[in-house]
This record gives sequence, C-alpha cells and structure tokens, in this order.
Amino acid sequence: MSSSKTKMRNQADKARWERVLMRRPAWALPRLRGLIHAADPLVGRAAVQGAFFVLERWGRAAEMQGELQQALNDAKSQRALAEAAELSEAVGRLHYQRGDYVQACQAWAQTLEWAADDSRAACLARIGLTHLCYALGDWARGGRVLDQAEAHYRRFAADPYLHAKFALNRAVSLRATQGPQAALPALDEALAAARAAGHHDYEAEAIWHRARCARDSGDVAEALNLARQAQALAQRCGYRWLQAQASLLQAELQEGDVALAAAGAALSLAEVLQSRSLQASAHGRLAELMQAQGEFGPSWYHAQQRQQLDATLGQPELPGLLEALIRFDGELPEAAAPASELAGLLRRALGELSGLSQHVRGLPAGEIVPATQAELLRTASRVEHLLQQGLRQMAPEA
Repeated sequence: MSSSKTKMRNQADKARWERVLMRRPAWALPRLRGLIHAADPLVGRAAVQGAFFVLERWGRAAEMQGELQQALNDAKSQRALAEAAELSEAVGRLHYQRGDYVQACQAWAQTLEWAADDSRAACLARIGLTHLCYALGDWARGGRVLDQAEAHYRRFAADPYLHAKFALNRAVSLRATQGPQAALPALDEALAAARAAGHHDYEAEAIWHRARCARDSGDVAEALNLARQAQALAQRCGYRWLQAQASLLQAELQEGDVALAAAGAALSLAEVLQSRSLQASAHGRLAELMQAQGEFGPSWYHAQQRQQLDATLGQPELPGLLEALIRFDGELPEAAAPASELAGLLRRALGELSGLSQHVRGLPAGEIVPATQAELLRTASRVEHLLQQGLRQMAPEA
C-alpha cells in the first residue's frame, strides 16, 4: 500500500476513534488504560493519547502527565517523530491549561519541528499558538496564526472536530477585533460542525461564546439564558473547563448571593482543573462581590489571591519566544504603523479615558465605594500622564 493511502487510512481510523471517545468516553477509558502497557509500543502510545483526550475534557488531564511524558520520551528515542509530534502537542495543551504558557510554547515548537507541515498535529500546534496570542491580548495576530493553520491543513473542512475548533477560535478573534455581531456567523458554523462530529463539548462552548456576545451587546437576559444552557450541556458531557467558564459568566451577569454561589462554583472547578487563569478570574469576581456587600476582609483576601495568580501568568519571556516561533514558522513581519496613526490612537485613548474619569467622578455615593472611586481616579490620572508623555515623545522636534 502506498504511503499516501496508509496516511489516509490512519486518519480515518483516528477519526473513528475520536467519535467513539467523544460519544462513549466512560466506556472507552478503562479499555484504553488496559492498552497503555501493550507489547506493541504503537498501541501503547495511541492508548495514552486516547486516555488523555478523555481525561482532558473531564478536567483530569494531570493524571496522565507521567505516562504522556514517558510515551513522548519513548517515541523520541525510537525516532517515531510523527507520534512524538502528536504527544508533544498534547503536552503543550496540558501546560497551557495550567497557565504554564512558556512550557506550552516550547512543546508546540517541538511539534512543529517534528511533524509534517500539513499534518493534523502541526495544525493543532498552530491553534495552540493562536491561544497563546489570545492569552497575551494579541487578538489580531492570533487570527493571522489561525489563518496560517488553516492554510497548512486544507483537510479541515472534512474534519468536523477541527472544523468546529477553527470556527470557535475564529469567533474569539472576530469578537475581540470587530465586535460581537461579527463573531456570530463563525459561531453558527462551529455549532453545526460540533453537532456533525457529535462533539457536545464544542456545542456547549459555541453556546457559551454566544452568551458572551449577548453580554457584549448589552442583552443581559439572553446572555444569562445562554450561559445556563452552556453550563447544563457542559455538565451533562463532563466538560469541566466550560462548566467553570459558564459559572463565572453567570457570576458576572448577576449580583448578590446568586452571583457569589456561581463565582464560588467556578473557583472550585478552577482549582480541580489547576487552571491559574480561571482561578484568578474567579477570585477577582469574588473580591468585587464581597466588597459590594461590605465584606472587606474576604474581599481583600480574594483580591490578593488574584494578584498573586496574575503574577505567575506574566511570564515575560513568552512574547519574544512566541514571536520568534511564529515568524520562523512563516508569518511575515508586520509593517510598522505610521507615527501619525499611532498618535491618533493615543489621542483617542486620551479622549476615552477623560470620559471614563468624568463618569467615575459623577457616580453617586451609593453606587461605588469611595476608596475604590479614589483608586480608579488615581489610576486614570497615571495612565493619562503616560499617554501624554508618549504623545510628547512622538512630536517632531522643532
């Protein structure tokens, strides 16, 4: 049989296995665990990947870390680089979920080094790099990296799982760069592909993203309804990451004890997932809610927890490492924006900041804690000073 036909058969076999794992994970997991130490190393490594796929969606990926790393080491020592690339991509996901972004970037770099350029593993690694761009707030570049992944892996349209994954990530970029309405067609596409794949996780995720779009559009009632739908579906299929995200969104959309319960549930799930970014967000919302209720001690505690967790997510070496990898992988450097355009953006930011400061000053005493109001105004003043300093430095010399 030719290598191309073998490759196609392997891909078809993998697609069938994925459908089984998505639809009957509880049935598949013990059988996969029984195959991890099979005499045939190919079978054993495939079983490791399958077990990781199941446990990852249940929020238990850390259980597979040792076996995943051992399988990766064995594949490297046997020069089974295609398998090593797939295993390294999974290791990258494990690091990313915890908030270890530098290690995730390094694992995905290894995948790109070992995998064929048009392979599924390389495609998934590039999607991982997209997530790192999003984590840094570089939504536009994340969208371009996603374009690159799509261009390299042209079979995605016939792969409902990856089709849904692409559409979800496309929606994230569009929502951040063009607004919630621009993201809705991509979310419709993601929902259709997820249902075609039988992937209820991504179906729930598409609904959650629609809830965020409704929130951004000011439709709180619709956002809350969709967030509850997403949480219920995520709970039915055991997708803990999305359960936590949907709970957190409900905490954001509500106030009082109901919001406190939702934020507490999100924090508990985030701790099980070992996701520092989710934990930070949950602590932040708990700090806000407790301050609103006059619980200043607990509010301070949660604010400190958020600050400490955010500090671990900074990882200052990540931007340089990520940019070098993306450019090496084929993205052309961006042309620098003209100074006049940058100056215009700075002036626009100054105008919006001035409007925000006036709004905060005009808030009635009962709507904001005085200490918070004062801190917001001090922060706005510092930012205004930095923006004005930037404008002065950009001004042409006389």
